[in-house]
Amino acid sequence: MPARTGLLEGSDRMQDDRFRGAAVRTLPRPNRTYSEGRVCAAPGCGTKLSRYNKWQYCWQHEPVHAYIPRGKRKSKKRAA
Repeated sequence: MPARTGLLEGSDRMQDDRFRGAAVRTLPRPNRTYSEGRVCAAPGCGTKLSRYNKWQYCWQHEPVHAYIPRGKRKSKKRAA
């Protein structure tokens, strides 16, 4: 077996190197959940609601909600 030379020579250089990469971030907030086993409140509808659906009705019986725009707002200069 050939003798390994220079293994300790490079170790000094490794101590001076900096690690590259992204900083560790916190995990995103988990999705809000609601009680399981719920059923649509409309008479005669037996649709099982998702644990992530916060309403008491299924998509077919839920009344229309006002749309609330979210996200980045455009400046007045760019909107005009």
